[in-house]
Amino acid sequence: MRGAVLLAVVAVAAYCWLRYRPGATSSDRRPAGSRPGGRPIQGAGASADTHARELRTPLVRLATAAGIHTRAEARARNFAIGAEGERYVAELLKPLTGEGWVFLADCALPRGEAQVDLLGISPRGLVVNVDPKRWDRRFRLTVRGNRLLHGTKDVSERMRGLAYETRTVAALLSVPVVSVAAMVGPMLRGTILRFRGIRLVPAEDVPELLRALDRKHLTTIPAGRLADTARRLLPPKTGK
Repeated sequence: MRGAVLLAVVAVAAYCWLRYRPGATSSDRRPAGSRPGGRPIQGAGASADTHARELRTPLVRLATAAGIHTRAEARARNFAIGAEGERYVAELLKPLTGEGWVFLADCALPRGEAQVDLLGISPRGLVVNVDPKRWDRRFRLTVRGNRLLHGTKDVSERMRGLAYETRTVAALLSVPVVSVAAMVGPMLRGTILRFRGIRLVPAEDVPELLRALDRKHLTTIPAGRLADTARRLLPPKTGK
């Protein structure tokens, strides 16, 4: 009897490891329609992956494998979905690195727990805070007055973090910073929304938006100096 119980525990543990092992995500594949070339953007989704792993303790994994729903697993799943969205957008942006753009991923802010998911710096010195957001594609985004709606739900407060991160980076680098929410799912290609100074764009349209913004940008600071300063002041969060 004990042998049977031990065998069952080993089998469940093996199942959990295979299903939830680090790096076992579907977003490592190249996004459909993305251009080839460029260099991989290292570190995208790192913090979200770390949070998901920390929440998925052995006990939580056993409960999940047994069909028991836990709050920890629900939170871990949200972090994992977020990490996949970040890697998906990073893959879409990869061709820009071949055009001279620099992207820093998972940047820690000087205070608090917030981080910048993807900070882009163009060859002309344009600085962009790209925040990937993977939301339910069944509900469309709309702006009504001073409210952002996802379907009928008011999600205005979900943009507060992006606005704060952008202000912080602008103060640290002493340059204007553009806020872009790269929406994975809830927007149709070719559309763009503006909400409280933030551009909300379908993720697949973000590379061309950045190119267009860069063409209009007036260079004031060499891109290399900006990138070096950003690396110094905004180190990778997972390395803190």
